[in-house]
Amino acid sequence: MADPGTPAEAPAAAKRSYFVRSVHAGRDLEFFMVTAVATILVVRAALAATGWPQLGGGKIHFAHLLWGGLGMLIALVIFMAMRGRLWQLLATLAAGIGFGLFIDELGKFITSDNDYFFQPAVAIMYLVFVALFLVGLAIVRGLTLSPPAALVNALELAQEAAIHDLDEGERTEALALLALSDQNDPLVRDLTQLLAATRPSSKGPPRLYLRLRARLRTLYESLLGRRWFKVLVVGWFVLVALGGLLAAVVVAVAAAAGQAESLTLDFWSLGGVVSSAVAGALVVVGLVRWRRSRLAAYRWFERALLVTIFISEFFAFYEDQLTAIFGLVVVLLTFATVRLMIAEEERRQELQRLEA
Repeated sequence: MADPGTPAEAPAAAKRSYFVRSVHAGRDLEFFMVTAVATILVVRAALAATGWPQLGGGKIHFAHLLWGGLGMLIALVIFMAMRGRLWQLLATLAAGIGFGLFIDELGKFITSDNDYFFQPAVAIMYLVFVALFLVGLAIVRGLTLSPPAALVNALELAQEAAIHDLDEGERTEALALLALSDQNDPLVRDLTQLLAATRPSSKGPPRLYLRLRARLRTLYESLLGRRWFKVLVVGWFVLVALGGLLAAVVVAVAAAAGQAESLTLDFWSLGGVVSSAVAGALVVVGLVRWRRSRLAAYRWFERALLVTIFISEFFAFYEDQLTAIFGLVVVLLTFATVRLMIAEEERRQELQRLEA
């Protein structure tokens, strides 16, 4: 029996983790990638419009890779020296611009003659951004917020109150994070009471990037509510995919007839044809499955789009950079539409299962 004069044993401390993910990770990585891609497009468009000038004279040339390094250095200094969500966004902006300027000169550093115009460079840049996207997706979706991680993120949101008054959205997000935290922790209880008693400020409109993002999302969701839009987007994709399959059949027939030499297909063209044929074949499987299960058909369409995004677009960027950019935007729009259609069909089938 314990001595009544001895203090009660304290409860075991919650398990801590050194890997604490920020709740803003997805938005910040997206902002970084959008800024970097936009920087590359702006730089290439400006250089093409001005005749590819050099900043400097004679033997001196200030490559914009150096400016990219400066941008990333500024981002590092801000991350290390400043606190607050505004400074974090400014650092992300500087990092995105810096990385865009840096990787835009990739061609110079993978060729023996420092060829900025090396044609595969843009395709390799595309693969780099695809890899970044997959890493970001793994960070955002692969980890769940543990109670300690939720508390850390709530504390970061709460510290904004010392920098500026919290708005309603920030306060609500912080309270939701505290609800995921360990309710036996005195810090969680005190912080919850403090935030619940805090009057949110009436701020002006949100930051420009978030405001534009929200408006585009609202417009896109309103279009998705219209059946003709989904039919148009998916119908266009099916026609293009089947066209790619038909082109591969034509190449195969010509090769079988001994006329392959007349097609003059190099490695990049052949890669585009083969990957388009694979995507087209997946679409055909989806069309076959349509009458039996619309959900299964949508999933086959999704697989075809993933082949297009990760393989076909790589070869497309080698062939024609400008056309590939617009093509990628349309492909991503189609992919988002199919993903939402899959979610709608899953909800419909779940409701039917519950009603049965």
